[in-house]
Amino acid sequence: MAKTIIKFTPIAASVALTLGLAGCGSDNDNNKPVPATVYKAQISTNFNTQVSGKAVKGSLMNAAVAVSTLNEAGETVPVAFRLEAAADASYTAESTTSQADADAKALAMLTAANPADAMTSASGGYSIYLEDGFTGPLYITVSTSKEGDDSMVKCDSFTGCGDYDSAPEMSEVAGMVNNGDTSIDFGEWYKDDLELQVVKFIKAPSAAAASVRGINFAEGDGTGVEQYFANVTLFTSIAAKMLVDGAKNGNAVSDEAVAAASLKTLIQILGPEAAIKAAGLLGDVSLGGAVDFSDIVDGDSLDAGTLALVQTAVSLQSIAGAGANGSLKDLIASLSAAVQEGKVINSDNEVVQKIAAELQKAVENTSLIFAAVITGEGIDEAFAKVAENLGITDADAIAKLKDKATKAVEKVQAKAKEKGLDKDLKETAKQLKKILKKIGCENNCEAGDDFIAKAAAELELQITALTAELATAETSVSAGAAELATVKALGDAGLDTTEQVLAYSGAVFSLSAQQVMYSQLQLELTGKLASARAIAATAASLGEQYQQLADQASALANDVATQLAAVTVLVAGISDEVTRSDEAVAALGLELDVAKNNAQLASASLDAASDAVMTAQADLATAMIAVDAAMLDNQTNAQLALTSAQTAIVAATDLLAKASALATAAEQAKSAAATLMDIATEDADKQIATALAEDAQLSATAAIAADEQASIALVTATSLESEAMAAIATFTVLVDVKASTDDIRNVTLVTKSGGKALFDTAEVIYDVLSEAWDLGDEGSDVVSTRYPDWTYSFDKDALELDLANTETGDMITVNGSINNKAIIFAFGGMVETADGAKIHVQTIDDMSIALEDCIAANTGSIPKDQADSCLVINFEDEVSSDTAIDGKVLSVDGWSRVEIIDQDSGFVGTLSLSGTDMSELATVSAMGMTGEIDFTAMLSLDWANEDDIYAVDVELHNDIGYKLSLMAEEGEDFMGSVNANFAGAMMKFGTVTEITNGISVEYIDGEVIDYTDISFLDSSK
Repeated sequence: MAKTIIKFTPIAASVALTLGLAGCGSDNDNNKPVPATVYKAQISTNFNTQVSGKAVKGSLMNAAVAVSTLNEAGETVPVAFRLEAAADASYTAESTTSQADADAKALAMLTAANPADAMTSASGGYSIYLEDGFTGPLYITVSTSKEGDDSMVKCDSFTGCGDYDSAPEMSEVAGMVNNGDTSIDFGEWYKDDLELQVVKFIKAPSAAAASVRGINFAEGDGTGVEQYFANVTLFTSIAAKMLVDGAKNGNAVSDEAVAAASLKTLIQILGPEAAIKAAGLLGDVSLGGAVDFSDIVDGDSLDAGTLALVQTAVSLQSIAGAGANGSLKDLIASLSAAVQEGKVINSDNEVVQKIAAELQKAVENTSLIFAAVITGEGIDEAFAKVAENLGITDADAIAKLKDKATKAVEKVQAKAKEKGLDKDLKETAKQLKKILKKIGCENNCEAGDDFIAKAAAELELQITALTAELATAETSVSAGAAELATVKALGDAGLDTTEQVLAYSGAVFSLSAQQVMYSQLQLELTGKLASARAIAATAASLGEQYQQLADQASALANDVATQLAAVTVLVAGISDEVTRSDEAVAALGLELDVAKNNAQLASASLDAASDAVMTAQADLATAMIAVDAAMLDNQTNAQLALTSAQTAIVAATDLLAKASALATAAEQAKSAAATLMDIATEDADKQIATALAEDAQLSATAAIAADEQASIALVTATSLESEAMAAIATFTVLVDVKASTDDIRNVTLVTKSGGKALFDTAEVIYDVLSEAWDLGDEGSDVVSTRYPDWTYSFDKDALELDLANTETGDMITVNGSINNKAIIFAFGGMVETADGAKIHVQTIDDMSIALEDCIAANTGSIPKDQADSCLVINFEDEVSSDTAIDGKVLSVDGWSRVEIIDQDSGFVGTLSLSGTDMSELATVSAMGMTGEIDFTAMLSLDWANEDDIYAVDVELHNDIGYKLSLMAEEGEDFMGSVNANFAGAMMKFGTVTEITNGISVEYIDGEVIDYTDISFLDSSK
């Protein structure tokens, strides 16, 4: 029911007064006082819009929860709320002033009735109910105090949260564990002044929801209550500040505004790469990230995005504990202002700069510790780096840090395993260590098309995973609903006779064994609903291009809500049948008969579950034989390994399910045994109860062992599956690697012949210039004495030279300029290589402009690829046109835009050379196209060592980033490797050795292939 105000107007009051006086006669009517007009207003409303979440930094216990909305000026205004759902809540007010005053008083009663003691639970949880008709921004503040109340903050930083003012007493009470020293360690509670906020936009109810209070699949949970999730964390507090300040500046709070604030917060604090991992929260950061490391519960998630948020948040807590940068409240305030400005790492504020630097170190510490302990790899190295970051040098202090932090992570790991969240934890920890090595962003902090595309791809992965999980839940819930229907029908058929009650109670007993599992599933689906809505919120914010993804995400959220509603009904239905069974048993006085019957059922269930576990164990053992024997040395074996791994995963998963069923059967048997023992009077019945209890204990132990066996096998098989998939992908790339090596023949021929031609051209230019210098200031059609096939014309002062080869028709045009200690030439023309290939050395027609480009390229004013063909001769001293010929040359650099024609493969691209003088060539490089091959190649010589070292590097610009790298000392054969890009990094695919006229490559699959006709190796030496 929507809020209704019933008004008693002055007209109505006058009519009532007139009617009242009509029946009364008096001679003194004119002397009677006129009664005052009373205005009345009555409000009737429902509180069925639930907003719930957790306040975590770690958990905030007994923290005050304040609820308000934001008006158009961005000011906080109290809003009516309750701690429980309420229907037809009525409030009546009167006024003698006006109806408006009566209405206002009635409305004020709504907020006046707000609970004064709204606070969080021990896990930081809270739940409030708003009026059904409420819409707009909801501003929630959760606060703790150092003094004056029972509020507490939990430390969930592996390196601790500072020191107590005075050491508390040692405690081992569950939830309040404390070791009694002065350090605030992981999992301990402490007092602090802290305030966290969240701004949530509450939509207007849909037409269906407004007219019929029932399940609203978009926002409902199956209880007739409209439900919103709003966690309160470091990240929501930062986003809230932006939203509140925006509202003060006239920017209304909306879904779009929440998405923009969430996106900016995550990119600025985490950085783009980590933010993409948390893609599901880019649309509304309040829908996740509220995990207390020290107390992982059902419904929590430990995916990469969540862990990135949590590890960053706990790191901030450790900084606050150190005390050098202010309290946690101060740190959050500084970061909020910096994020809003759009500058965190690159902030102009020195305080923010310092906080950002310390946060980076703290996040690195957290991720290093977490990854090292979870994986068991590099523990000593990790803690050495952490100690360095913390400035700890004392060996005992480092050992103490390592001991405490290791135990903390081990607790997280144990909790994750208990909640079934440990499957991919090792790989996720490794991944995050790499990602969180650099958080935040300095440039490109806006979400461009590339970022959006990557976020969309991440959402697709999350949708796929959640859909698969939902399918499993749906199967379980459907089976439970069918069994519940059968049980209910059995009860509906009649419970008048002993036979009927025994049959019905037995069926209820069997069904009730699953109630705990379904209740746990209910919590898990609640968490999945928050995740699904988060994905949908982000997808909706990506733009029209991703509408299909948004529709898919929205449908998934509805599907999760449907399943949550179904399991909620199922759990309630089981409870109803248990109650009806108990009443039926009591009505006929069949308690002992039912207890004995239940014991028999429990024993049979126990036997069946035990048999199922033994069969599953045998199947898993067989599957693991193949896993242990798996090899990944070639494509065929890798494929077999993948099949073996997936078979073992199915077997391990089946054993986990069977072990869980056995554990459930054991608990049911213990309960049945205890019930029978309590009411049994005969020794025989007591013996049955005792035997059942003993069997139940043995089965419980067996279930634990089976679960452990399955968990270990699952980790091993999952690891093999990942390795096999990577190997298959590697061997797939290997096919392209082998083909690319075959392409090297053409590339090396181009590099060799083109480089030699360019070198020869440079040598001709230099030698002819040397010759011309002795002939005077200028000359025409001079036949070279050094190169009789070449004739030339020159102008020494202008440094111009034109050469023509009378035999081949080659022509070269040169323009030069003296620039202090260098002579710079622009040149172009056509030359022929020794093997007959024509090389067109390209330059622009206007040689004066070409020379200006060469000069600019030499000084770095423009990139070299913007100057066509240039030669630079560097001298020891400053030279002139008269002294250059006698100057000492230090080095020579040349580059040319060339086209090789009249050759099988051809070439279009750039050739470069450099050397210490004209007789020793240090490097020749080529970059361009030969045929359809796009490549870069370099031949180089390093004579800095006693023995000259030759190197050859050839890179193909193809999809795999192929690269051949070779090296040899003088007089030795070339050796090296074949590499390609795999999974974002360069990987070695083969070992290369030199053979006669070529190379031999032994690839990672064991195949050895010889490649001949690669003759450039000897010539490069």
